[in-house]
Amino acid sequence: MTWLQADAEAEARYRTLDALPQVPASIAAFLAGLQDDSWRVRRLAADRLGTLPTNPEIVRELVTMLGRRDDTGARNAAAAVLAQLGLPAVPELVTLLAHPDPDQRKFAADILGELGRTEAVSPLVTALDDVDSNVRTSSAEALGRIGGPDARRALERLLYSADVMLRVCALEGLAQLRLPVPLPMLTPLLNDPLTRRSAWRLLGHVQHPTAMLITVRGLGARESRDAALVAIGASGVPLSAEMEADVRIVLASVRDAHAWLTSALASNENERHLGALTVTRALDEPALALAVARSVRTGIDGAHALQTLLRLGLPGAQALVASAEALADLPGEARAVVSDALVRLAEPALCSAFVALVDSGDPELAELGARALGRTRAREAIAPLVRLFDDDALAVHASRSLVALAQSWPEDVHHALQPLVKGKLRPHVVRAWAEIVGPKAHDVIKKALHDANEAVRAAAVEGALYTRKDTVGTLQAAMLDESALVRRAATRTIGKLSAAEGQPLVARALADDDETVLALACTAAGQLSYRDGADRLDELSRHSAASVALAALEGLALMGRLTDELLLRATAHSDAEVLKLAFALGGDRSLLISRAVPALDHSRWDVRVAAARMLSVAAGREVLSALQDAVAKEADAVARELLDEAAQSLARRV
Repeated sequence: MTWLQADAEAEARYRTLDALPQVPASIAAFLAGLQDDSWRVRRLAADRLGTLPTNPEIVRELVTMLGRRDDTGARNAAAAVLAQLGLPAVPELVTLLAHPDPDQRKFAADILGELGRTEAVSPLVTALDDVDSNVRTSSAEALGRIGGPDARRALERLLYSADVMLRVCALEGLAQLRLPVPLPMLTPLLNDPLTRRSAWRLLGHVQHPTAMLITVRGLGARESRDAALVAIGASGVPLSAEMEADVRIVLASVRDAHAWLTSALASNENERHLGALTVTRALDEPALALAVARSVRTGIDGAHALQTLLRLGLPGAQALVASAEALADLPGEARAVVSDALVRLAEPALCSAFVALVDSGDPELAELGARALGRTRAREAIAPLVRLFDDDALAVHASRSLVALAQSWPEDVHHALQPLVKGKLRPHVVRAWAEIVGPKAHDVIKKALHDANEAVRAAAVEGALYTRKDTVGTLQAAMLDESALVRRAATRTIGKLSAAEGQPLVARALADDDETVLALACTAAGQLSYRDGADRLDELSRHSAASVALAALEGLALMGRLTDELLLRATAHSDAEVLKLAFALGGDRSLLISRAVPALDHSRWDVRVAAARMLSVAAGREVLSALQDAVAKEADAVARELLDEAAQSLARRV
């Protein structure tokens, strides 16, 4: 039971530390927390110290903690805090580069690399001559993270080093910085087994036909083909038609090309994976379609995979739908990509396969089948879609697909839907009928407007727009309906009217007591330039419901009535989404700079990024250091990349 007691004691220490205010008086307790036995306590202490104003005493104490060889947890926690402190930490860490202990010098180089400050470049260049190989390697890696002209020159010199690890670090650093070197300098390193992979990665950043020709030829040799894929993936540039033809020629003689690419597509190495997608596009091999789909893990590689699947065309789509079981096993992001591809590639030849997906028993595949059937332009798709109106989850997709098919087969769709509007009405049937038959749907809409089911009435309100018979009168009556669902449908429709017809209706909607109706009314006011409602939108921008406040701000922006006072007030709203919108709408207002700088420390990463993006277009050199510090202490990898983009954009502009 000893461990239970220890765990309870650690929890008590965590709660005590968590309760401390984030003020200078708490610094001593936070520093002590870095030496706690519990990793949770150490992490909390590190997080709190990273957000406090930095002073030399904190930095010196943290640097001292790095020397405690008997306390690895404290050393790592101290290093994590130093990596967040920005410029104030640089002088002490530069001094540490001269420490007698090589372990301390390595720590200093690693942290300086994490900080990413150009002030550290010169000391790190000097450290490349350190007597300890680990210090030299860490210094080279740090230069690759920081960049700049001096770092580039130092890394290029290392390409001639007798130390193979320094050559590899130089290649990786230059590739990370996307800074190619002259081909004659790089070519010898392509054939060295110790530097090959890193050299090929850097070759991918050499934007020259000769470099691409070398890369394509490398695909044909077993010892270099994986590295060549890395080069293609690192380049981020699509192959030209001529290079794609060369890829097909080179791989024609590679007997295991299919198996090799299948393996590469499954690689966890991002650049190899992207290179495999590019080569698969060039080969135009439909049999690889499922491997392409299975390779999707993130939104970024999903975009590349989608382009590859679209390139594989109808044969690739047929390969994908050949097995519903295989599609059902795909993870969520991969399913989304496959769904997008199949809907775009839908052809009459795939109609029966899409019907099989509808009947597969998998809700997501059934939805995909329903959506894709509407894009096939096939007459045979009508009947399967009509029967989907019995399924509430699929009825909305069936309705949209039938509307699309009605463009090709109007009479057939009309005939198939007619029995459904003669019996008990259903919402999606009403919507589809109105959109497909237009003015001829007036009698059905009139009947539906008096239905006991509020969802049917709401559908009728939206459908009234297509009948073009007393639409305004219908919406006026709907705005008085006891059901908020019906009033929402009416308000959603208002923005599609002319200004003369819609503005009087907006006034009524802006007085509603339903939050969703209010948000929709704000949007409609902006769409119709209802300037008489600006004061009401100003009032609603203070609304506690974020959806209403957001819509009010957007509506005022569309009207051109977004004042400085409104934007400043929005930055004080309790909801982070409103704050983000204020930064997005206020990129041309320098008065928001004072609000955006503190927001770089906001608890939500998306707010930090929104603030950085606003500063990158609205601020001057005076905030560059704050942006760079935000990059240095950002823990989220995606947010750090986006913050860095903003910082670089500002640096280029000023």
